[in-house]
Amino acid sequence: MSLTIPPKTQEQKQKTPSAKSTSFYGRLEKPNIEKVTFGKYEIRPWYGNPAYFNPYEGVPNMLGYDYSNMIAADPMSRKRLKSYSVEECFIDHLFVCEYCFKYSVNENEMLEHWEVCKYHRENPDVGAMVYYDRKRNHIIREVRGYEDPLFCQNLCLFGKLFLDDKSVYFNIDHFNFYVYYAKDGERDYVPMGFFSKEMIAYDATTNLACICVFPPFQRRHIGAMLIEFSYAIARLTQESSGPEIPLSPFGKVSYLNYWSKNLAKELLQRRSRTFTLEELSKATGYRKEDVLYTLEHMEVLIQEPNGEVTFSNDRFQEWVKSTKFDVIRQQPLLDTKSFYL
Repeated sequence: MSLTIPPKTQEQKQKTPSAKSTSFYGRLEKPNIEKVTFGKYEIRPWYGNPAYFNPYEGVPNMLGYDYSNMIAADPMSRKRLKSYSVEECFIDHLFVCEYCFKYSVNENEMLEHWEVCKYHRENPDVGAMVYYDRKRNHIIREVRGYEDPLFCQNLCLFGKLFLDDKSVYFNIDHFNFYVYYAKDGERDYVPMGFFSKEMIAYDATTNLACICVFPPFQRRHIGAMLIEFSYAIARLTQESSGPEIPLSPFGKVSYLNYWSKNLAKELLQRRSRTFTLEELSKATGYRKEDVLYTLEHMEVLIQEPNGEVTFSNDRFQEWVKSTKFDVIRQQPLLDTKSFYL
């Protein structure tokens, strides 16, 4: 599971791999695209994404769909696997449609597409609406991978530019994608982030596989809202759930912040300081192991001489004071009247 937080600058040099040793569906830490235009925003990718490009010899910066078109026009033009260097960017500029995530290196081509894009509407209609807050103009739409594969594939390709460990691009049949839309100023609704959920997960308690908030729209509490929505969906069928394990380093930071605030709110509302992990799990909907992990992170547990681990109210009050936590300021992220589940 991954969240989008800017990575530290990579100082170490990368070796020059071949297509045989570097997967076009895997991880490439060094950005291979200099900049991306997404609607009115110009963004510098945080990570590389080789899956945008064809893995065969020919023009070095040829995108995958350009290569497919070339082969369709001339089947004899098929090339061998190519070698490439990740020391330099493959292309200088990629243009991505802010409505359907289709992409091109040609700005005029993208402008022409933008005018006729079927997803370019005042109100989004991809997939099914599952959440609509009319007061805040927030919309979440559920898009099923097997029903709209091209949209979901392009969404994953774009998200990979800001995720360090996402490696699935085309095998999206068993995933649902929950796309967050809001108005960007006076403009139409635009997608600002998403999370995916595997419909047949190995761990039945998993409620989220991957989450990404696009850089121009961060610091708007969208990530916390999507996390809360993932729990709201899970509560329809199970008592407790959580994100796919293991969490990325940046995912840990975001989830621990989210879990800590909600557990603190629950603890402050309890009159009794005697409770079990099972009780906290049922009250919050979080898995017991996630509750324990968060309490350890908050440093509110102490080990008694007999080896028993107990909750320390004194330490909890220190945490409340040090973090300046105010339960009154903790406004609900979601409006229960806005659900269409």
